[in-house]
Amino acid sequence: MRTLIITEKPNVAERIANAIGSPHKQRRKGINYYQVDDTYVAPAVGHIFTLAERKKGPWRYPVFDIEWVPSHTANKSSEFTKNYLENITALAKECDNFINACDYDIEGETIGFNVINHACKQDPLAKNVKRMRFSTLTKDAILDAYGKLEPTHKGMADAGLTRHILDWYWGINLSRALTLAIRRAKGYTTLSIGRVQGPTLKILAERDKEINAFNPEKYWELWMLASKEKARVKALHKEEKFWDEEKAKEAKEKCGKTAVVAEVKKSQFKQLPPVPFDLTTLQTEAYKHLNISPKRTLEVAQELYTNALISYPRTSSQVLPPAIDYKAIMKKLTRIPQYKELIQSLMEKKKLKPHNGKKKDAAHPAIHPTGEVPRALQGEVGRVYDLILRRFLATFGDDAIRETVKMELDNNSEIFIAKGTRTVEKGWHIYYGPYAKFEEEELPQLSKGDVLQVDKITLDGKETKPPKRYTPASIIRRMEKSNIGTKATRSQILDILFRRNYLKGKSIEVTPLGMGVADTLDKFCPEVLSEKLTRKFEHDMEQIEAGKVESQKVMDDGREALTKICEEFASKEGEIGVSLARALREKRDESLGKCLKCEGNLVLRKSRFGGYFVGCDNYPDCRCTISLPKGNIKIASECKECGYSVLTTFGGGKPFRFCINPECPSKKKG
Repeated sequence: MRTLIITEKPNVAERIANAIGSPHKQRRKGINYYQVDDTYVAPAVGHIFTLAERKKGPWRYPVFDIEWVPSHTANKSSEFTKNYLENITALAKECDNFINACDYDIEGETIGFNVINHACKQDPLAKNVKRMRFSTLTKDAILDAYGKLEPTHKGMADAGLTRHILDWYWGINLSRALTLAIRRAKGYTTLSIGRVQGPTLKILAERDKEINAFNPEKYWELWMLASKEKARVKALHKEEKFWDEEKAKEAKEKCGKTAVVAEVKKSQFKQLPPVPFDLTTLQTEAYKHLNISPKRTLEVAQELYTNALISYPRTSSQVLPPAIDYKAIMKKLTRIPQYKELIQSLMEKKKLKPHNGKKKDAAHPAIHPTGEVPRALQGEVGRVYDLILRRFLATFGDDAIRETVKMELDNNSEIFIAKGTRTVEKGWHIYYGPYAKFEEEELPQLSKGDVLQVDKITLDGKETKPPKRYTPASIIRRMEKSNIGTKATRSQILDILFRRNYLKGKSIEVTPLGMGVADTLDKFCPEVLSEKLTRKFEHDMEQIEAGKVESQKVMDDGREALTKICEEFASKEGEIGVSLARALREKRDESLGKCLKCEGNLVLRKSRFGGYFVGCDNYPDCRCTISLPKGNIKIASECKECGYSVLTTFGGGKPFRFCINPECPSKKKG
């Protein structure tokens, strides 16, 4: 009897094969697979099955008649999955037993379930189908999982299949509704929105509106710079903000040439070690310290995982359980020279216990290094690994001790306050290294009654600031807080909104098109943007996974909700189309298409020499430019081949029309 082990990615197949025996590498249609005695190990390549409408025809909505089909038959961009599918199908005919060794999460369960069901023609819940469960790809973890095979996790599979079906319902039907509405208004373009995209766009649009509606208020700060010999102190008036300029001036005029230390208060506090990384915290820390986007951080973490250097990154856990054997991991990590001394000092502690967080994940522990020694890691991969390893070590460190000093200075009864904070004992800061960044402002040693000379009194006029724009990291935190999207998909949702030209910039702004879509839906069909509705379905998915709710009920609820939305949309399609067409025109005035090098948008710029060129609106962070012919430039239309803008140049001769995208398929046809 032969067994087929199915993995989610090619390099995982090789790693599993090497762990369970001495594999014989074989090849079919360019795809590597492995034979270990009577067992085959073959890779999928992510989702090799997808959802598609059963009967294709003219666009209409709502549609619910869908089926799972091979990805390569539904999307040209998935053509590369065809040979992987055919390889698995051929091997399955020779096998009696099947093991799903895809990532142990909802996506991995769905990928493996569909492959076994549709490619291998087996019931995934039958006794001859098993599940491997692991959180790292080390040899020991693989062998342990291989020796403790489990049945298919029905709840996880049902939740994954249901999520994909609901997302298809929402994405296709609402995108069709938007597109058909705008076409009625002679706006020939394709628009999209989704179950999670909608609420996320609304959150960002509301922040933009807050910023645009913000009216700054003037206030004044009164500062005193005073000194005694070499000791210098900068102190702020106790009012902090004066809202009345005359009152601030009166306080300034009252001040004399000396100030007396009225009080000195010192206090120390413990700063607990950080909790272990879950995916969201890793993404936010990588963005903060390394300037790496959440999407890229996940890609890098996935690469580190598949190379057995860290545990599974798509986790919501902030807990390192004793079962992972901290000491064994640390002992292995001492083989990396730059961490050896740090780890040895940590291992000298009488007790090694991590400062665990509150968030747990039934499937996986918090992200941690496995103890495998990496080869030279370059660039972003090396920096993210360093962050993960140091965070792991820091969770075992001692509390840091910080001291705050508050000093009150009396200048003719006008009280000024100076504050300082310093680190007394570094504790866990030592292990977190460059990522333990805290303001160190130490006040000079002064005592109550000391008299200081006043060097300067300044009155600074300022204005209140609007709310900060979301960054890619902070919007992901906001999505997590609202329970919209999943830990694995939030950065992907954000990327889709950027690619749709609804958003731009690292300090995220909603484009005129994005604002138009958000405002139109909010006015005519607000449920599309409802956090509450999306949160309900996220909760339902969790209940399905736990076996407390039937997936069919959730899908029925989803169809019912979407049918009502579509009926409401159809009744207002004309008005919606006019509103969207207006937004599209505003978008064309601003954006010419997605930047070819970053997440920004291409816009028309005028050079210092008087001519025009196309540049990225993320300049100077991105210096992507496209040269244009000389002459007057007019934006003509949207390219039907690639969606970028078509420009017309007038230079004295015959007008010349061209797509700005140098990679446009139309330029390759000739």
